[in-house]
Amino acid sequence: MEKKRRNPLITVLKAVMLVLTAVYPLFMVCMSGAGLIYNRESYGSELAAVGVFLIVSGLVMTLGAVLALPRRNLPNIAAIVCSVSGLVLCLAMLYMLCTHADAAGWTDKFALTPISDMYRARILPCIAPAAIAAVVAAVQLFSYEAAEERRKHREREEAPAPKIIDD
Repeated sequence: MEKKRRNPLITVLKAVMLVLTAVYPLFMVCMSGAGLIYNRESYGSELAAVGVFLIVSGLVMTLGAVLALPRRNLPNIAAIVCSVSGLVLCLAMLYMLCTHADAAGWTDKFALTPISDMYRARILPCIAPAAIAAVVAAVQLFSYEAAEERRKHREREEAPAPKIIDD
């Protein structure tokens, strides 16, 4: 059995992806959502629901990053789906949150900047780890080694069955 070659660039991208995932989707997005849920009495049930969906999106993006680690077909397909769907949900919730914050006139007490800018600065960087996870999973899914493995699997499945009785 031959040893599979590991691409050092993919390994570095996976390490960067894991660090960025821990910081942005797992910490920033989930903590922003938790803050909205914690302060639901003053924010209302609509923003509490946005907080729940932010937490869900952060966890789904984190799951996508974890699923992009192995070099198997099914986890890579699931990684692409989780990363993209989690990112879309996160950005939709960010849009709703910023729209509400701007309409309500929320500003920072000290800098007098809109709070929506703070939310964008915290949550928009989660695009990077989600994109890296999707790209790494796609590269692994469509790599030469994966294609060869699928071809060999197909050949084994299509091979004639061994004879049971000698003629």
